[in-house]
Amino acid sequence: MYKFIKFYQFSKEIFDNTSATKKASKIMEGILEARSPRISDIADKMPGSQEASYKEVQRFLEEEEPREVLKRLFNDLSEYVLVDPTEIEMPGAKKTEYVGTLSDGKTRGLWMLTLATPIRGRAIPCHFITYSSATLSSEATSRNLEHQRAIQNTKQLIGNRTLVFDREFSYLNFLNELKAEEINFVIRLNMGSKPPKFYLDNEKKRELKLYVAKGKGPKTYHQVYYQGIVPVNVVGVWKTGFKSPLWIMTSLESEHAVSIYKKRMKIEVSFRDMKNLLHMDKVMY
Repeated sequence: MYKFIKFYQFSKEIFDNTSATKKASKIMEGILEARSPRISDIADKMPGSQEASYKEVQRFLEEEEPREVLKRLFNDLSEYVLVDPTEIEMPGAKKTEYVGTLSDGKTRGLWMLTLATPIRGRAIPCHFITYSSATLSSEATSRNLEHQRAIQNTKQLIGNRTLVFDREFSYLNFLNELKAEEINFVIRLNMGSKPPKFYLDNEKKRELKLYVAKGKGPKTYHQVYYQGIVPVNVVGVWKTGFKSPLWIMTSLESEHAVSIYKKRMKIEVSFRDMKNLLHMDKVMY
């Protein structure tokens, strides 16, 4: 399936020496064949014995800085940067210290937070961090702090571009961090059983009830207070044919924020359609 992908030519663009380029191209092919982030699974799909390949991947990770190399894929022409958390299930890693439990509280695994830039309707990763319930507990940190670390580590790379988050990121402390760093953001709100609260003042005296008419165009609430603390703009869009409205919280003007988030949604839709067409339901961008 991957015989037409020129792994070596691609690796040559991002690695500086021939040895690293050759090793990286073999590992990349193994990753795609294995469809797994586990080194043992990747090594099993690489040429040669599984044991030798496992050691080769380990040496490569010790000698190179894949995370730094990944930054070379950053699209300088990008208007915004996408930020996504992904749960990686690792049910067999019962004795691995850095593996914890996922959001269901039962499944073993970890989280990968990926920063990506859009190009031609796709998302190209340019940075990532991993963490789990185990590392959060042992390192006396929190998920918000891990998110902040990802942004701060790439702030020079991101510049003044807008960060576009999914609804996983409606966190008070994280918003305060974005405001402090003067980073513009567009965040889709989670309006489930416990929707976020907004107030007309920063003393929590007048709670705001969000409402938008179906099919009547965007409804904007300017400079309201998220959780009574962080000033934001909130905009709702409810198109005819949809069961519920789309609510966005942003530091930008409402029209600009909606325009950016719609671009993100197009990337998600095009990728979903491609996966369905190729029967690659377990592949993530």
